[in-house]
Amino acid sequence: MVREKFGSPAVVNAGRSVHNGGMSYFTEILADSGDGFRALDVDVRDANDLDDLVDMMRSAAGDDGEAVAVIEHEDEWFGLVRLCRNNEVKVFLSDLAAAEASPFAEIFADFLDSRPDAYDAEPEEDFGAEEDETAVDEEDDEDEVEMLEFDADAEWGGDADIYSDRGVPAATLIDQVESYRSDPARVVAHVGETVGFADQLEAAR
Repeated sequence: MVREKFGSPAVVNAGRSVHNGGMSYFTEILADSGDGFRALDVDVRDANDLDDLVDMMRSAAGDDGEAVAVIEHEDEWFGLVRLCRNNEVKVFLSDLAAAEASPFAEIFADFLDSRPDAYDAEPEEDFGAEEDETAVDEEDDEDEVEMLEFDADAEWGGDADIYSDRGVPAATLIDQVESYRSDPARVVAHVGETVGFADQLEAAR
């Protein structure tokens, strides 16, 4: 399915990735009824806004289950929508500007002008890290600086603690996003491995 956005086609496929010479979207919704996650026969593209999406997730997951909707834009950004068992809804976006320019902007409209709260990670012991850093050659330093400058304006938004109760602290998620901005699938896979939906998500790709 092709949707036009700002004059250029955006490929959006549910449950698999599609390549047409440009970057593609991948979407999937998974439910956890207590005995593991399963992919749902529900399409994120059918939702007009966040309320629609949550209603679809709730209907498919059942009263006692929870669900997660995953939206990825290859090499650029991802969004997670979690419907918790207590009916609380949490949303995390790895790049607000990219989400706003996407075909899914209406779903995330309430979060696009949100700004990240301060999540301070626990300090870690040094173990001579400073000495190791000085040993890095200049070429590697230049490559790293270029990568950081490329993504310097990206800003995440929403609930960084979306899965803090299931082993993904807010500080860890933020660190993953900032470290792998050009590889959103890697960050989603990390969350999935910790929470328990990585295999089901990978099977749907």
